[in-house]
Amino acid sequence: MPGHLLMNLKYTKTMQRWKTILYNTALCFNCLLLFLLLFYNSIAVPAWVQVLGRMHPLIIHFPIVLLLLYVIWQIWIYNKLEDVQLAKSTGELLLLAAAASAAITALMGVLLSKESGYDADALAWHKWTGSGLAFVSFAWYLLRNRITHSKAITLVLAITVCITLIITGELGSAITRGEDYLLAPVLPKQQAQQVAFDDAVVFTNMVEPILKEKCVGCHNSKKAKGELLMETTAQLLKGGKDGALWNTSNPSLSLLLKRVHLPLEEEKHMPPKGKPQLTDEEIMILNLWIQSGASFTTKVATLPANDSLRNIAATMFTSDVAEVYDFAAASDKTIAGLTNNNRVITPIAEGSPALTVDFYNSGFYNQKALQELQELKEQIVYINLSKMPVQDDDITLLSQFANLRELNISFTPITGKNLAVLSKLPKLKELSLAGTKVNAKDVQVLATSASLKKIFLWNTGITDDALKLIAKANSSIHFETGFNGDTVIMKLNAPILQNEETVILDSLPLQLKHYVNGTTIRYTLDGKDPDSLQSPIYKQGMYLKQNGILKAKAFKPGWISSDVTQAYFYKNTFTPDVATLVTPADDSYKGDGAKTIIDHIKSDNNFRNGKWLGYHGTLMNTLLHFQKPVQVQNITISSLVDIGGYIFPPLSIEVWGGNTEGSLKLLGRLTPKQPTMSAPGYLQGYDINFTPATLQYIKLKVQSVPKLPVWHPGKGDKAWFFTDEVFIN
Repeated sequence: MPGHLLMNLKYTKTMQRWKTILYNTALCFNCLLLFLLLFYNSIAVPAWVQVLGRMHPLIIHFPIVLLLLYVIWQIWIYNKLEDVQLAKSTGELLLLAAAASAAITALMGVLLSKESGYDADALAWHKWTGSGLAFVSFAWYLLRNRITHSKAITLVLAITVCITLIITGELGSAITRGEDYLLAPVLPKQQAQQVAFDDAVVFTNMVEPILKEKCVGCHNSKKAKGELLMETTAQLLKGGKDGALWNTSNPSLSLLLKRVHLPLEEEKHMPPKGKPQLTDEEIMILNLWIQSGASFTTKVATLPANDSLRNIAATMFTSDVAEVYDFAAASDKTIAGLTNNNRVITPIAEGSPALTVDFYNSGFYNQKALQELQELKEQIVYINLSKMPVQDDDITLLSQFANLRELNISFTPITGKNLAVLSKLPKLKELSLAGTKVNAKDVQVLATSASLKKIFLWNTGITDDALKLIAKANSSIHFETGFNGDTVIMKLNAPILQNEETVILDSLPLQLKHYVNGTTIRYTLDGKDPDSLQSPIYKQGMYLKQNGILKAKAFKPGWISSDVTQAYFYKNTFTPDVATLVTPADDSYKGDGAKTIIDHIKSDNNFRNGKWLGYHGTLMNTLLHFQKPVQVQNITISSLVDIGGYIFPPLSIEVWGGNTEGSLKLLGRLTPKQPTMSAPGYLQGYDINFTPATLQYIKLKVQSVPKLPVWHPGKGDKAWFFTDEVFIN
């Protein structure tokens, strides 16, 4: 028998064997799939079978690729091959492989769908379209001989399969990645609406965008992981199966904050590993919002001047947003004809149809000057009449400028009797009445305005009590009254610590500063708060030479004393020549290896900054070696405590030392006090003192807490121990 015929025979037998295997596989799994669909509501899936269901995303691409290959084969390749039998057999093998993989994929999808947290309607459509693809693929194979002879039927069936593939994929992506995921690149993109600082709401414009971008993808009406929905405020307040999302009385115990602060590799860390993570600023916004009471309505502009959320918002929102005007521009000729030395008309920006009008030289002002502007009443958005002899009747003329946004009639002779007509201006946002004779009753009539955001009222004679009543009744309007500090006792700002370094190698100049003249800065180095009488006074030229917790406070007669500025300074006399991590740090928090603890670089409260060594419920075993012996009596281990992030003080610290690695003796032991309740994160140094000893080798054994206490939300889990430096004295 010729060689090529023999090879064809072997190829045909191999292909036939595979066709038999795939046919039986497709038949078996289609029957099982049909059974599960018929008795779907009565089926309970055990845990070990759930593992098979979760393989659905892993193999979902096989039937897609194989079905598309078969469509291409039948339409464009099949009729072009000379060996008809080979073409037919290859096509049948492709179709059988597609049918078998489609049945297996659909079967795993049905098993996966029995897990909770998915939208029932979306899941049902995805389940039936996916199962339908499996049945159609197998039916196509069974009827292949009839279908192949008709190009029209083949083409219609191919188009139907491709469309069903797209629909099924879109339904699946909508469940896991949100609606319109497939077509998102070609759909018109929604532009984020710009918000002015004065209009911004903390939740709506700062918190909600974070939740939508980083959380809602897994917690929506189609896919509710942990039975938690985060699409509406009611759903956020309800929480999920693990309880409420936040606790305003103790924010650090809030489930939301706890999950985002977990180490990335922890199973419960949110967002899950592989998903876009929250930035430090986003975490800070969520934390501050919860600390402030988690209000859904508080406006940024109403926050105190020194509030951290307000400071962040100042970098996010502009003082004013460029407005898009929908009216036509006036002719340059008209504008030029109405502009003179006493009345200047200019566009608010180059190319903008909106105009501003400023009046000058009060001796030349009269009502006619306003009447002449009627030609531009559609385009004028700002009028400045400050210090002009404006009369009450002129207010009626001003009410005809329907697009007016800002009006300044401060320090004019108006009495306020016609102010009510201004409340009818649909877009008026700011009104300045400073230095006028208006009274509380006149201002109160402006409350009916739906657009007014700010009214300037200083030097009007309206009493503070009357203004408080007006402000209480009109919470949407901000009343600016200026500042009167005659009877106000101000609080000093905390002293500013200008030291960038906190590690003392020999001595370190202490650099404190305060910007209020005549202020006295007092300090302590023993951890106690400074007082105004006994604590030493800071003077330039001071040097720090020992470990210590610096606390500084500002005092001045007639002022409230400041808050305390606090910093930990570390003394280091001896630096080891070699440091070795006998037990390596966790891969997620390995800093710069052993060099981390002897490089004299202090880190901050951010444990994700790559400058910390982290140990998760394990022993930190570190060996330090000096080429020449040194006399040591104190070791300080710099650490971080972040209870919400599962980072605790160590269970115990042991210091061993000697002149050879094999003859080390226990020199000192410390059992740090463990926290009994949640608290904000802080830096902590642990001092171990012992009898002075001459050493060449020092071994540190630091045991992290193996189980978190019962009061902690992660009770029973391992705690973390973090360190960034070891100081030897």
